[in-house]
Amino acid sequence: MLKANSMKKILLFSVVLVGLIGWMLTAALDPVVFNLPAGIFDPSEKDTLKVSDVVIPMAPANNKRPPNIIVILADDLGWGDISVQGSKAIETPNIDNLASQGVRLTNFYASASICSPSRAGLLTGRYPLRTGFANVLAAADDTFIRKTMMSVSVGFSKLGISDLVGGAPSIKGLPVSEITIPEALQTKGYRTLGIGKWHLGDFTYFPEFHPHNHGFERFYGYNMSNDDWPVALWRDQEELIKDIGINQSNHTKEFTQETVKAIHEWKDQPYFIYMAHKDPHQPFYPSPEFVGKSRGGPYGDAVSEFDWSVGEVMQALKDTQQLDNTLVIVTSDNGPWYEGTTGGLRGRKGQSYDGGFKVPFIASLPGTVTAGAVTEMPTMNIDLLPTIFSLAGLNTPTDRVIDGVDLMPLLTDSAPQEKTYDRPLYFFHEYDVEAVRQGDWKFIHDISHYVWPVPLDKNVMVSGQAANSRDYYPEGSDVGIPTLGVWPLLYDLEVDKAEGYNVAKRYPELVDKFSKQLNQWQSDFMENPRGWK
Repeated sequence: MLKANSMKKILLFSVVLVGLIGWMLTAALDPVVFNLPAGIFDPSEKDTLKVSDVVIPMAPANNKRPPNIIVILADDLGWGDISVQGSKAIETPNIDNLASQGVRLTNFYASASICSPSRAGLLTGRYPLRTGFANVLAAADDTFIRKTMMSVSVGFSKLGISDLVGGAPSIKGLPVSEITIPEALQTKGYRTLGIGKWHLGDFTYFPEFHPHNHGFERFYGYNMSNDDWPVALWRDQEELIKDIGINQSNHTKEFTQETVKAIHEWKDQPYFIYMAHKDPHQPFYPSPEFVGKSRGGPYGDAVSEFDWSVGEVMQALKDTQQLDNTLVIVTSDNGPWYEGTTGGLRGRKGQSYDGGFKVPFIASLPGTVTAGAVTEMPTMNIDLLPTIFSLAGLNTPTDRVIDGVDLMPLLTDSAPQEKTYDRPLYFFHEYDVEAVRQGDWKFIHDISHYVWPVPLDKNVMVSGQAANSRDYYPEGSDVGIPTLGVWPLLYDLEVDKAEGYNVAKRYPELVDKFSKQLNQWQSDFMENPRGWK
């Protein structure tokens, strides 16, 4: 019996070992677009940086107190999930009312179609690739295997050796060398609060990635995503609950209460609040009074509670007479996952089609932001940092590339849009620059992942041999080739917002232009991955 048990243990160990070795070899051999040097995302880089040395205050225009800023971020909220943008199943009266008081940007994009990179882009004003965020961070749980793997990985990183995952450099969290919105605002006397989902470094195991180290003097929320169990609930440096579990029905209320409390407490000084809700990310556990509130099932109920939270924030601002001095932004980190609607856009979370990247965006600041305005100018969440800096009286950092632009002229309708915002916006999947949008044109070089609902064949047979479709496009496109699609893809979004008609063959000059743009961005990135000046 003992011998049999021993044999079973040996066999199990062998299987695990072989599997681990196989995984490592597969990952090491898997080609990636960027062969980045090891150590470029070392979190200790520039750890002696003084933000005040590279973020220079503007000359004050007046002695007026700078405005408060509240960013309310939904998780996986689709472009079409709010009633002001066409939802019939879900009513969002508070968001709709905010839109009537401010500006609604209908071509606003997240900087990634997945959680962690998008949040990195929002807080830094830089394409997530520059900060090392090519994918979603997974929690480091306390199992022996996970802890061992993480320890080995960290050890390799400290030795300047890349992880063997996809050939990409190691990244465990947002590097301390990155300058975030709250970190810079603190130099102007702002109080700062982070609420809800962090997901920019599992500070349970890596304390250097705690929100306190990125400019938040207070924090109440999760270390990771609400479905990345175990995920802990923290208040500042104290771990309140080690694992929140699946039923999170009280958390939206708690996050809202914490925000309202800060609004009342800090009414006599400027503040920045980053309110990163869990809703409507699965699992869907709205508070009991919101169950059945919508006609959109549990997902719709979660959106309804998110809308309620927006209303509570606005009521607190009204009660404390801060409405006219507070910029309120409502947006989402990416498009919808399994539930929710894109409002007719193609694709979903994790894809480079607009359904994955395009998200709601509403901004209100009475007396400054144009009330009831709607604009289709393409914009992105990397624009929030320079916009907030401009409003608060700060110049953007002088030592690094900031990819975003100041949206205040757009929000106040004080500058010609076509001159101010005619720029390319880039779309990434992991370390692959997949697409670019400029004006009404969207060009997709390749999609090799998460293609929904059916895949476009990447490799096809030409004369009995496998070949990539772009090897023969467009000259060979009239050959009877068994493929669902032909690369590259070009969409005219002025007449085709659903990205349903590939017009690349009709506009070869645009295909050439955008192909060169993508190649040039990649080349520039390889020469200076972090974008240091």
